[in-house]
Amino acid sequence: MVRTGQVRGEQVQPELGAVGRGLGLLADTWTLLILQRAFLGATRYAEWREALGISDSTLSARLRALVDAELLETTPYREGGRERHGYRLTERGRDVWTLLLTTWDWEKRWTSREVPLPDIVHRACGRPAGVVTCCASCGAPVGPRDTEVRREPGSPGLELLARRHPRRTRGRLPTGGMSFLPGAMEIVGDRWGATVLGAALTGVQSFSCFESVLGISPEVLSDRLRRFVELGVLVRTGEGAYRLTDKGRATFPIHACLVEWSHRWPGEVDGAPIDVTIRHLDCGEVLRVRLQCDRCGAAFTRASVHPGR
Repeated sequence: MVRTGQVRGEQVQPELGAVGRGLGLLADTWTLLILQRAFLGATRYAEWREALGISDSTLSARLRALVDAELLETTPYREGGRERHGYRLTERGRDVWTLLLTTWDWEKRWTSREVPLPDIVHRACGRPAGVVTCCASCGAPVGPRDTEVRREPGSPGLELLARRHPRRTRGRLPTGGMSFLPGAMEIVGDRWGATVLGAALTGVQSFSCFESVLGISPEVLSDRLRRFVELGVLVRTGEGAYRLTDKGRATFPIHACLVEWSHRWPGEVDGAPIDVTIRHLDCGEVLRVRLQCDRCGAAFTRASVHPGR
């Protein structure tokens, strides 16, 4: 519930909804790359610093934020006679695997690279696999044209994102093949970028509608639209509208997984109000995402996929 008013002489800030909170927590390049490396086995500060080439100040800040958000937890260990602490994923953090998997799959399919990303290997069938996004309720494949996105009446606006979670400078990104995801990080590694493209997936096309629906500044909106046109996920029409390309529509699984994670953790667990829902038109159910192998048709699980060589 959105609360306003005075408490002991202070203004009570309206709270972000579940998806707004999810964006605030996850839609950040360094956060996603740190989580990716945690899934690949990183547990110690030096391992992230070496793998990502990240500055000490940025890494320390992100690790603190991930612990505060209960995505990572600290674990003690001894080294050189001294007690130190490492990090491991919590259940909340491990549940980000669908977002990371769909992000990887989109980058591999849609971004040209001199050195291709490793394949996603499905342990169950032992083959390199692509990701098929399905509705867990009825089993049918789903995309943006099969769903309806609803902003819940009275839900807090995403314009609060800018005030609660100002955009962070990414700095120099890693160049290693496993973590160099330049296209995908434009899609989901920036809070306003993810929000603008999410709105495009709901059918928003004009500059004025983006501005009105999102409460975004004209300068920030112009920058994100320009980036997405350059990336090939949006195309500008003669009427000045911005339409999704096939490459843009293919980002739907990334956004669907972010929304579902936000419903489960900020929503169900932490009690943030549900602000955005995705409904599957064919079965009428709120979309629950099932990711499955395009080779054998079996559902992926967190433990059933790994990067190939």
